[in-house]
This record gives sequence, C-alpha cells and structure tokens, in this order.
Amino acid sequence: MEKFSGGTSERELLRALQANSKRSLRELAREVGLPISTVHEKIRRLEREGIIKKYRAVLDEKRLGFLVTGFILVSIVYSVENQTSQKRIAEKIAALPNVQEVHIISGDWDLIVKVKAKGVDELGSFITEKLRNIHGVGKTLTAVVFETVKEEATLDV
Repeated sequence: MEKFSGGTSERELLRALQANSKRSLRELAREVGLPISTVHEKIRRLEREGIIKKYRAVLDEKRLGFLVTGFILVSIVYSVENQTSQKRIAEKIAALPNVQEVHIISGDWDLIVKVKAKGVDELGSFITEKLRNIHGVGKTLTAVVFETVKEEATLDV
C-alpha cells in the first residue's frame, strides 16, 4: 500500500470534503482557492487512487431509534479440523445487521465489535441469537455505552 503523498491543496480538499461532501464543486473550489476543473480532476484522482473510498450520509441514530451502542469483545475457539480463521469469522460478524465495526485485535481477546441497537434487549438478542451462533465464536464480553463524548469518522490530514 502506497502512502498518500498529496500536496497542500489535496489535503485542503480532503478536509473540506470530510466536513461536508455534499457541497457543489463551485463551493469546494471557492473554499480551497482552486478552479472548478482542477477540483473536479483532483477529486476524481483521489477516488481512483482509493484515498476517497465512499461518500455517505451521517444519520441521527437516536432519532431513528438506535439508543444503545455496544462494544463486544469476542474470543475465537480455534479448531484444526474446521480450519477456523479469525478473518473469516470477523467477515461473518461484519455481515450481521447493525454491526458498525469489526476489528481483529491483540491481547486476551481476538475481535472487538461495535454494534448499534434500539435497546438493551435487542443488543442481548443480537449477542445470544446471532453472534454466539457463528461457528468459532467462543466467549463474549459486552460493554454498553452510557454516553458518547466523541464519535467522528474524520482524519486530520
């Protein structure tokens, strides 16, 4: 994987897009001080190179009824005969509804999973009926979030 070597104008453009990717090319060009055609070409190049992976709407989860965030530590039961793979199990978990993040981690646990649910009951059902039914999932340990102080997907580029 090649490290991004963009200049100041590309970084300014990336910051502007992270703040609001719905703005028009004209607005972006005005903010970063470049011609519209240059901004358009830079954005297309950043997309082609995979620096910009996707555009998405940030939803108000509380207004949509998702009131609970859970972080679940997962240990994997390894078996030679079934060739249990951490990555394969992580991918199965990632495909479950309302799973926002799955990370393979170091330490006493193998995975950490971030899930949004409408309530504690729904989170519990997710763990007991879906997560623990995936072959290879062993123990789980769940932490329920009381309050989120910061939840951002932006990078300081």
